[in-house]
Amino acid sequence: MAKASALLVGLKSVNPACYDGWDGTGGCWGCELDVDNMARILEPLGYQIQTLKTEEATHEAILSSLHRAAESRVAGDIFIFYYSGHGGQQPDRNGDELDGKDETLVAYCRQIIDDEIHEALTKFESGVHIIMLSDSCNSGTNYRGRRTVPVNEEAIFRPVARKAQKAVDMKAQLIHLGGCCDGFGSAGYQKGGAFTMALCDAWAMVHFRELLRTCTVRSVS
Repeated sequence: MAKASALLVGLKSVNPACYDGWDGTGGCWGCELDVDNMARILEPLGYQIQTLKTEEATHEAILSSLHRAAESRVAGDIFIFYYSGHGGQQPDRNGDELDGKDETLVAYCRQIIDDEIHEALTKFESGVHIIMLSDSCNSGTNYRGRRTVPVNEEAIFRPVARKAQKAVDMKAQLIHLGGCCDGFGSAGYQKGGAFTMALCDAWAMVHFRELLRTCTVRSVS
């Protein structure tokens, strides 16, 4: 039988010793509440849920949880990766970003770059359905490596990388929803992130529920 599982991550602060004295509390007051609200949505649907909150949400814990999920999920399964916290940018390491910046998820001890998230997601098998939800700043493309298009061909979209990269294709099916575009902020309040609160409102109005139901039906069929 197909499995439905989720990794829910929320940080209301970070380790100041790892971020030059910055504690990350501003704007993330409700990130742990976001995790609780997402769990309330998913638990009645039969999801197996793992939560990582603040001190638990180290980069090692997040990445290892993603890799373990990839090892145990098979075609037809559905997996949700949800993150609520700060999102950043840092200099691109391998030339695969047009703007020269990698997008990041801010874990408790260090930032996780989009290339690391992409590497983990490429481990999922074909036929697995992944939904990634990012309630964080700079969350437009914080899930994948970027690619190029040949410069001598006419295209509607601009090239997304400064040089060609040997990329590993993602075998699983992915739907990604982010709180904002790269280079922009995602608002957070005492009651949670604006993006997550909007998701909860959409759930109450059935729209987000239909998205999960569609993926779940596909995973079971």
